[in-house]
Amino acid sequence: MSETTRLHIDIYLATSELIKQRVSQLSREQLEWKPAPEKWSIKEIIAHLVDASFVHAVRIRKIVAENGNEFLLYDQDAWVASSRANQSELNDILLAFDAILAYNALFYGRLTDEQWERKGNNNGKEISIADLFQGFIRHVQTHLLQIGRNLDALGVK
Repeated sequence: MSETTRLHIDIYLATSELIKQRVSQLSREQLEWKPAPEKWSIKEIIAHLVDASFVHAVRIRKIVAENGNEFLLYDQDAWVASSRANQSELNDILLAFDAILAYNALFYGRLTDEQWERKGNNNGKEISIADLFQGFIRHVQTHLLQIGRNLDALGVK
């Protein structure tokens, strides 16, 4: 594995620590509070990242193994609603996130340069594994901002 790939994988794995740092001092009430009935609580946001990690794992493996098939699509709001994440312990959700990240990191570490550039089809747009990888990191950042908005609405600094 190249030094650049190792660095990128470290950044990928660090997304979990960023989430943990952001939510470590929050109460159960703060973690489960929703800004509106149709909006997600912080626990639901993190559970969504677990779901997104599952889907991400399937997508990258389908590109490598099946050479560019259509991406698995899903209704994220329906997945979050059906997960009942607010009835789960935050630590259990975070453990699942860590496990999937670790397993995907192992897979990423075994990819060849050619495989990083392989593409899959996402609603008519070709996306490479490298793009998916960077997109996942950006996705976590987007949801960290969402967590911040929830906390701002609660008046938590």
